Amino acid sequence: MMRVLLISPNKEQIPDPVFPLGLAYIASALRKHGHDVQTADLCFCDNADSFLRDCISSFRPEVIGVSIRNIDDVAYPKKHSYLHEYKEAVEAARKYSDAPVVLGGSGFTIMPELFMKYLKADFGIAGEGEQAFPDLLDRIRAGEPLSHAVPPVIAPSGKINDLDEVFPDRTLFDVNAYYHHGGMLNIQTKRGCGFHCIYCTYPKIEGKKVRMRDPASVAAEIEEVTKQTGAVHFFIVDSIFNYPVEHAEAVCRAIIRRGLKVHWSCYANPSYMTERLAGLMAKAGCTGVEFGADSMNDASLLRMGKNFTFREIEKASSLCREHGIKFCHFIFAGAPGDDDDTMKKNIERLRKLNPDAAVIMAGIRIFPGTRLAEIAEVDLGITDPGLEPVFYLSKKIADIDAVAETVSKERHWVMPGYEINLYPRLQKKIRDRGIKGALWEELSKRT
Repeated sequence: MMRVLLISPNKEQIPDPVFPLGLAYIASALRKHGHDVQTADLCFCDNADSFLRDCISSFRPEVIGVSIRNIDDVAYPKKHSYLHEYKEAVEAARKYSDAPVVLGGSGFTIMPELFMKYLKADFGIAGEGEQAFPDLLDRIRAGEPLSHAVPPVIAPSGKINDLDEVFPDRTLFDVNAYYHHGGMLNIQTKRGCGFHCIYCTYPKIEGKKVRMRDPASVAAEIEEVTKQTGAVHFFIVDSIFNYPVEHAEAVCRAIIRRGLKVHWSCYANPSYMTERLAGLMAKAGCTGVEFGADSMNDASLLRMGKNFTFREIEKASSLCREHGIKFCHFIFAGAPGDDDDTMKKNIERLRKLNPDAAVIMAGIRIFPGTRLAEIAEVDLGITDPGLEPVFYLSKKIADIDAVAETVSKERHWVMPGYEINLYPRLQKKIRDRGIKGALWEELSKRT
């Protein structure tokens, strides 16, 4: 047995603080292997250095794990990087302990070598850590000369096939704080993404093969969390909830069968929103769907690697409205091939769809290893995108600020990088009043 301190440095609370589900999975796996685990969650912490000093002093960890989830907020032009928060956490770990530092998480997996160099950690796990981290601890405990026996960055040789063997341990975190300030908790029903969006890192993080949980196990977890915490609002964190359709339907039926009175929202793909599934989702408590539409133009959708057309976006939107499910569309302004005409059509069609909310992202954050990175090198001369955020913004857009001005006139449309229709004080007031669920759903009710 080893004493392992797991640090969650993420402090982002706009629009909501998000429960560190990935680290909860790691904590559970380490405990299952007999290790003594404590967590240091910095989300609601005022002074990270003193908090970590106290945690390390009292626990005396033999290994320290640091979770790197998001690298930045992917919002242009007012971009916000989280690198300083990660550096602060690792520096505090080094200052107050001699224990080896192990990096992991989705953000780390995207650029492991760059993070190792930047944070000067001892080890990193690129990919799923539920088995790789316990294996590393076994070798550390055995006293192996790790500088020779283990490469600094460990990439697990395979993915976890049976996702029902691993469960997140939420008991090591302040669930009540996340539910109060964030309005919901999170659930995962599958891992992996087989789609081909040119900018997306999900296939690298979770693999291209979709691995699904037993729907009965998903419903049982929701019921258990509800009993333990009183939470009845959830977000399903799958990259796409409604693919495969049969699995999404089975999850809904499992929730209905248990009679769970919960409210939840999810990400969805317009192609797979069927009449039957929409009905089941509504019956199972789904209140909102976030569509990664990306564009309202078929030519742009094809360039973006999407598998659907605007007609399918229209149909999916109509199905949500018919079944009383609120819906939000995410689109880009300045994607490859975008010009003033395509943006005008995007705005016109988005207005016609009249979603409950819309999020317009100026440009697209470029991550290494994606098709977008290759396009950006040819179109914009951008090479070697790294830890600091850089964006693809089509040169054919004459004035992106003018797009922002147009968006600002739509009450329920948000443009994060321009801070359009983002109201932190109002959002805090909503949470302090005990209102739960996705903020965009609540804000869409206000006129």
